[in-house]
Order: sequence, then structure tokens, then C-alpha cells
Amino acid sequence: MAANPNMIREIRKAKGLTLQQLGELTKHPKTGNSTDLATIQKLEAGKRTLNADWRFAIAEALGVHPDDLVGATVPRTPVRRVPLIGKIPAGNWRLAVEDATDLIPCTSGGPNTFALKPEGDSMDLLLKHDDAVVFCDPDDKALRNGSNYAMMKEGGEVTFKQYRDNPPRLRPLSSNPAHQEMLLGEEPLVTIGRITGMHVDFR
Repeated sequence: MAANPNMIREIRKAKGLTLQQLGELTKHPKTGNSTDLATIQKLEAGKRTLNADWRFAIAEALGVHPDDLVGATVPRTPVRRVPLIGKIPAGNWRLAVEDATDLIPCTSGGPNTFALKPEGDSMDLLLKHDDAVVFCDPDDKALRNGSNYAMMKEGGEVTFKQYRDNPPRLRPLSSNPAHQEMLLGEEPLVTIGRITGMHVDFR
């Protein structure tokens, strides 16, 4: 019996991945590079301790919660990696998603959710870190009072604002007084989707 039993093999098989593919998807906790085959084999076989850093790295690669790797039975929201995009060229967010070069762990939103890097300071009271990104669900566009929505301006610049009703308007959450509320229809804006969450890396 393995000294450090885990569920890596079962989950990997269910995902249709080989050990080599899992190694390529798993970022080494120390180097940030892909993990070599020998190390992945030892971790899966329980011949190497699956510490917290390895649990997180492998769970992220498999799109599951770290506790799932050690047989925890507490239900968890599944983690998946979604594409990160910034400015949307020619106003086509679908093309921007296809061209995304980075993936961000996400637990919120529907199957088409993606991450956005907002531009400007119109929501700096909410996004208190320069490297914060937000998650946008393009299948959830129905405006609800108090919810935040990603909006696209002419030229593809992406921002997001809080929707308020009575009257219908978009409100910035900004320390910059230059950003003012705008009534819907005051300027051309396209609603991309509802903001469902946020991701911040502390450095």
C-alpha cells in the first residue's frame, strides 16, 4: 500500500489525461515550470508526500479542489481555468477569448466565463490592487440592481460599472471624481456580461 495514498490516479483517468500530460499541466511549486514525469509518478503512487503546495498545483492542473486529491468528502465548488483577456480588439470579445495567452483559476460563473483585466481607475474602490482581474459571465446580461457588469466602449476598451435602477444608470466605484454616474444610453456601450468574481495575486 502507498505510504501517502491519494486520489490523483482516479481523477486523472476520469479527465482522460496521461501522467505525462498531467506533468505538463502541473506547475512546479518552486520553479513554476512543468513537472517532470518521475516526480508526478512518485506523487501519484504515494511515494512522495503530497504536501499543500503539491496538492494545490496538481488540483489546479486537474480542475478540482485540493481536498479532492486526498479523499475529502466535503462538497466543493469545482475550480477551472478560464482565459484572461485585456482590451478587446475590434469589439469582438469572442475573438479576444480565442487569442488569450493566459489562464486564471476560477470558481464562479457559467461555462463561458472568462477573466478580464479592467483598464483605468473607474472601479478602484473595489479593485484595490493593480493586478486584480475580474470574471465575466457573457451568458448573464440581465441587469440587476447592485450587480456589476463588464461594458465595452467604442474601440474595444473594456470597463465595468455597477448597475443601479430608478433611474437606470451605471455607477463607478472610484476615488477619482472625474468618473461620474451615467444614465443608460448616454454613450454607446455594449454589455458583455455580469461580473461574478475577482482574482488577486498578492506579491
